[in-house]
Amino acid sequence: MPIVENSNVTIAHLGIVAGMIDTLGIVEYIDKEIPKKRHHAVTHDETTKALLLNGLGYVERRLFLMPEYFEDIATERLIKEGIKPDQLNQYVFGECLDAIAAYGPTRLFTGIALQMLSKTRTETLRLHYDTTSINVTGEYDSGFNTRLIKIVHGHSKDHRSDLKQFIISLVTNQHGIPLFMEPLSGNESDKKTLLRTIEEVRKNLVTDETIYHMADSALYSAENVARLGDQCFWITRVPETIKEVQQIVQSNPDWISCRDSRYKYATFTSSYGGMPQRWVLFRSEEQYRKSLLTYEKNQVKGLERDKTALHKLCVKGFACEADARMTVERWLAKHPRYSLEHLDILEKHQRSSGKRGRPRKDEHLEKIYHVDVRLTFDPVVVAHEKELLGRFLLGSNDPTIDPEVMLEYYKEQSTVERGFRFIKDGRFHVSEVYLENENRIAALAMIMVLCLMVYSITEWQFRNTLATKNATIRDQYKKPTRKPSAKWLYFLFRRVRQIEEIVDNRRICQILNYTPELGDIIHLLGPPVEKYYSLKN
Repeated sequence: MPIVENSNVTIAHLGIVAGMIDTLGIVEYIDKEIPKKRHHAVTHDETTKALLLNGLGYVERRLFLMPEYFEDIATERLIKEGIKPDQLNQYVFGECLDAIAAYGPTRLFTGIALQMLSKTRTETLRLHYDTTSINVTGEYDSGFNTRLIKIVHGHSKDHRSDLKQFIISLVTNQHGIPLFMEPLSGNESDKKTLLRTIEEVRKNLVTDETIYHMADSALYSAENVARLGDQCFWITRVPETIKEVQQIVQSNPDWISCRDSRYKYATFTSSYGGMPQRWVLFRSEEQYRKSLLTYEKNQVKGLERDKTALHKLCVKGFACEADARMTVERWLAKHPRYSLEHLDILEKHQRSSGKRGRPRKDEHLEKIYHVDVRLTFDPVVVAHEKELLGRFLLGSNDPTIDPEVMLEYYKEQSTVERGFRFIKDGRFHVSEVYLENENRIAALAMIMVLCLMVYSITEWQFRNTLATKNATIRDQYKKPTRKPSAKWLYFLFRRVRQIEEIVDNRRICQILNYTPELGDIIHLLGPPVEKYYSLKN
């Protein structure tokens, strides 16, 4: 049976991605908000769907190579009948990104997120805030007066201060599903950004539920605490740059054991920033062990470094013995972890003129005092420093919150960090930036986070379905699991392809490598996904 030319194309896991895009109503929402009114073959919503398929496609393709990427993709099945790969080119994607930038990337994403919440019924009890930097290279077209962001040097969280960057501010719920994003210039301050983001989210997310807002210590300042007031509940790590915090961390409190035996805590009250708060000092056994290994490794390096520093301080000598002794004592006062193992002050004579060589017989010589010192660690101070390892202070403006609940909520902060790891993960290539227009980069940042939304909801929804139906699928070790990652789901479908054959002068569509196991998974994912693997499509 002859195969129709160019009909052997891949579906793979992209049917799952397309089905989730449909479930969330992303295509319909974008078509409603930024319709393409002039003559066109591909609308902005269809272009956005193609960008999402590419971002979650496992294959690296730069924006100007888009047609080549889609040559092997079943575009008519996954996007819309009649859409060919050569129609998905750099001009179509450029126009789409321009339209998103003109509408407002944050505004568009917020609308999609609010629609998603109404469709998926995810809880919004805990919101987690953070920012990350995306490094870029090359020159950028900054001739527009309507730039949304500026590509500039700033504090790089990837430790690449040599590169220019832009910033993404992200908010996720406790399941890692993004609910808010904002592209920012590369030199924005976290302290101001996090506060502004909380205010924006509170303005857009209207609910009767009690919501806790979590962020790292960059949020905590007297100004921010006073500005947030008691209008919303927040939990954050309190920075140890505050003297009151230093005193608490270095104290010897009465510890209370948590239900999780790895932690214990002590509670305090504070009115920092003019707001009554509950502060809870925690001690983590795991963090203590990790910190102790680092402490002991750095202890040896620190001793050599400090020996060198003290030697440089004393190498020129002193005019009298008292000056030499006082200099060493002052240095020790600033470095309390050391004590003197040996101290010897040596008297030497040298020529006052500073000339080298043997002095003349009648030449007056100056007395110079040199220090011979050996340092050792003070065991009492070192033991105290080790005792303080593994401690951290959390604060909240909810004075009634249970300390263990506070710890549980704050530990979920890792969900937003996982979101950033996803965006920067080279296997997904959603963070590849090959654009020169800063407004288009801001729009592409929205596409990156939209990829994260599709991915995280797929994972969360599928795990819920498995738990509800008491079902499992095999994991990488061929053992049953109810908590597969979306990445594993995508991997299972990697060989699924579509071909068309001519049978009795009719075109017959066939789906290859679609096993009963994959059929069971698709059935669990529901009708929006099933249609993309159906022969009736």
